[in-house]
Amino acid sequence: MVDITPADAVPPAEVAEMELYHPHSWWTKYVFSQDAKVIAIQYSATATAIGFVALMLSWLMRLQLGFPGTFDFITPEAYYQFITMHGMIMVIYLLTALFLGGFGNYLIPLMVGARDMVFPYVNMLSYWIYLLAVLVLVSSFFAPGGPTGAGWTLYPP
Repeated sequence: MVDITPADAVPPAEVAEMELYHPHSWWTKYVFSQDAKVIAIQYSATATAIGFVALMLSWLMRLQLGFPGTFDFITPEAYYQFITMHGMIMVIYLLTALFLGGFGNYLIPLMVGARDMVFPYVNMLSYWIYLLAVLVLVSSFFAPGGPTGAGWTLYPP
């Protein structure tokens, strides 16, 4: 008769799987992580940061509405650009990213009992594409003529 200890009954974890869920350095944990919870935190932090930009735009719009003509840097064109960018940031870059990217990556694996999302590399890549889109959006504020001023018709309500 062979004696089986508890250590023998559990198969050892593969090295690649251990590195996937337990990175060794800050760089591999937060920059190249394929863990859904870390990606959810990245989405949430980025969406919150761009949400503060939308908050500043709403404050500028309210200043113009409360004290018309007092602030010279808020021209009618700039006001229209503020409305467009505020709406686009809130609908596309904040709410969609926070609910789908943040809460979705964090809660869906818990709800279905999975350890991670199905395609972790694609999940990581989608965050970096989202971050690139946020940086392009913010850089449009510094372009000649400012950001787009298409109004609320730019995105579907």
